[in-house]
Amino acid sequence: MLTNRPPAKGTSNIFLTIVLILTLSPGRDSPASPKCRLQVRTFDGAGNHVVPARVYLNAADGALQVPSGSIVYQKNGENHFVTQGEFSIDLPPGSYALKVERGPEYRPWSTSLQLSEGEDRRIDARLERWISMNRLGWYSGDLHNHRRIEEMPALLLAEDLNLAPTLTDWIWEDKPISTPPPADNAIRSVDATHVFSVLDKEVERLEWGPGAVDLLGLRTVIPFQGDRLSPPNDTFCSLAHKQGGYVDAEKIVWRDGAALAALGHLDFAGIVHNHFNRQGVELKTEEWGMIPRERAEYRTVAGMPLWSMDVYYRLLNCGFRIAVSAGSASGVKASPLGYNRVYAKVDGPFTYERWFHALKAGRSFGTNGPMLFLQVDGQEAGSILRIQAAATRSLNVHAECRAIGSLDRLEIVFKGRVLKTVRNTDPRGRIATDFKITPQESGWIAARCFENPSATVRFAHTSPTYIALDNKSPVVASDAQYMVDWIDREMEFYRKEARFRRPEDRDAMLAFFGKARRVYADLAIR
Repeated sequence: MLTNRPPAKGTSNIFLTIVLILTLSPGRDSPASPKCRLQVRTFDGAGNHVVPARVYLNAADGALQVPSGSIVYQKNGENHFVTQGEFSIDLPPGSYALKVERGPEYRPWSTSLQLSEGEDRRIDARLERWISMNRLGWYSGDLHNHRRIEEMPALLLAEDLNLAPTLTDWIWEDKPISTPPPADNAIRSVDATHVFSVLDKEVERLEWGPGAVDLLGLRTVIPFQGDRLSPPNDTFCSLAHKQGGYVDAEKIVWRDGAALAALGHLDFAGIVHNHFNRQGVELKTEEWGMIPRERAEYRTVAGMPLWSMDVYYRLLNCGFRIAVSAGSASGVKASPLGYNRVYAKVDGPFTYERWFHALKAGRSFGTNGPMLFLQVDGQEAGSILRIQAAATRSLNVHAECRAIGSLDRLEIVFKGRVLKTVRNTDPRGRIATDFKITPQESGWIAARCFENPSATVRFAHTSPTYIALDNKSPVVASDAQYMVDWIDREMEFYRKEARFRRPEDRDAMLAFFGKARRVYADLAIR
């Protein structure tokens, strides 16, 4: 480990420089460490062309080996580099593990290597695509992305990710910690099916702040004038919508999530969010300012997804139509870009605008592994089925999940209640179900599926299909009351909070929550 201690008396700076060069430059040739040459090409298994990919090349001690000129990512145990399709690297003789991945639609490829002195080894890693979502009309996006703009073209291709807003304008607590580029060319295409935007903004004010919102699809920069507690997040949401942008509650469990939903500010709800990563599940929540977890199950790896889902279900039961979203926070968290992604089904050719329109309409599912499909009476998620009780018509439900991981179960949920659970019995990684329901009330239906949990958990969740029975209200009064209680808790918190800079800032926060409370109070007595 290098320290900032001064050199010992009599030690020359030249000697220290030589030591540092030898320590930090493992690729230098040395008589004591003869090299081997490893050359790797990454192929799409269905063809004979190289494709960009994500690579894990580790020595026997676990140290990541990186060829020169690569995009390298090392965060909290997630250590990899990106190849454009081929690379070469000089390595000392020894044992190595090589793994190549390219998003969830390809099977990972891996091998173990034993390199001998002076050996020149060539390897072709052929990645098998097990599903092609684009051919089915589905295109993927990662809504929470902190990577550098200049890396984005290579990363989108290496992860087989179609779309990513880039949160270049990031407010942390009460100050900007990144600066957006000039406002021209806000949306940038890599090719016909890969695109990213560069003026997207995250306002992240945690602990005693209201929470985090991501403002996406922006054409101009939204300025931040405030602090940790002022202004409320509805200010920024309104400005985003005014210019045709979108608001993603990157986690639906922040302090102000219920209030933003009630006031119509949320387009998407983060269900597959950045607490789920390739290395594990982050269980720390309350310290960041999220709402309390009422059940012990929510504090476990397997139960953590259920927490966000159950909050989301209560919002749906208040009559709000909010699509499922997903995001990885790559650049900050232990996840490659696109680890958590949301698929939207696009009508016609893929474009940035069409993709967001499909996502807003709820033709989507979020996932960090499985692919999940739901149809109700032949209609995709996001549809509204209007039926008459007098007809007593049954609806056909078809749901299917597929995965390369070990699937546990597929579940169909109606208004927060699990209607049907199908356990995995197919070693090929597929679960499907077909059945009929005869709705007795207005509401919504969605599908979710889970792989068997380990250190982390992989799952998927669709946006709902809505059922309007005789145009009756779908509201569940007890869930509206839950939201009243949520907002009362936050209003009491902010009445006592001593860190407001001005009395009028406290008044604005309380007015924001109070306006939302009136919405829920009205719903609770219907």
